[in-house]
Amino acid sequence: LKIKTNFVRALHDYFQKNKFTLVEPPILTDKILYEPEKAITAEVHGEKVFLSQCATFELEPLAMVYGKVYTISPAFRNERGGSKRHLAEYTHVKAEVLFVNLDDLMFLAGESIYEAMKKTVENSKRELELLNVKIDLEALHPINHISMTYDEAVKILHTKASKIVYGEGLTRNDEIILTEHVGNKYLWVKFLPFESEGFPYKKLHESPHLSMTCDLIAPHGTGEMVGVAEKTTEIEETIDNLIRKGKKDDIRRYWKYILLRKYGLPQHGGIGAAPERIIYGLLGLNHIRLTKPWP
Repeated sequence: LKIKTNFVRALHDYFQKNKFTLVEPPILTDKILYEPEKAITAEVHGEKVFLSQCATFELEPLAMVYGKVYTISPAFRNERGGSKRHLAEYTHVKAEVLFVNLDDLMFLAGESIYEAMKKTVENSKRELELLNVKIDLEALHPINHISMTYDEAVKILHTKASKIVYGEGLTRNDEIILTEHVGNKYLWVKFLPFESEGFPYKKLHESPHLSMTCDLIAPHGTGEMVGVAEKTTEIEETIDNLIRKGKKDDIRRYWKYILLRKYGLPQHGGIGAAPERIIYGLLGLNHIRLTKPWP
């Protein structure tokens, strides 16, 4: 917990140093990013609302004002039980930036985690010694990350006896196979299937079944450490994506978000990460609940 506290403080320092504006998104919201079955619902003043899955709906309009915004705030998902790396309630680091592409977002995500962890190691020497943990900062440095496309990943997995079906997301076992294949280095997997990603994400122009998204997979079974995505700026595409993702009946909830595209929202994208997942992986803990006092 002390190490995680130092890490979150260092993330704040990184974003502040790089001229990001800290914003405070609501926890109670009328919009969800992912599947309804992963949402936690509540009733407030007689209205059905959700506990925030992701702050992207609030960060995008504020990015129009400030250019670069971030938050480190609670997020909630109705995750399946039995997983050692999922929590129903966790901390979400989100940043949204205008005029960026996927490579810019990968650099931002990789550098922010590396710089924050480097400072955390300096400020947590006693705690790391007590836990008998040595964090490999050199491996975490963005210059040492490997990247491949989703198509390349699937081809590798099919040679390694994985049962993945093209178009499905990567399982934890798939992630382990891939990171072992690249020598247990940090691995970016680019252009993930659109069907397994959120509706706001831009599609790959030449292959619209894929999305302009990328996940950084950490080695040794930790799995996804941070995700990045370019967002669509087209009204028609946003509406079509909502319908394709099964949100046709709730489309009125998103009208303000849709209208951002009418009033000049430029090319933009975001990153998302959970400090609990990062600390769980880098410390080699046997369960992610050890990163929170009341999981």
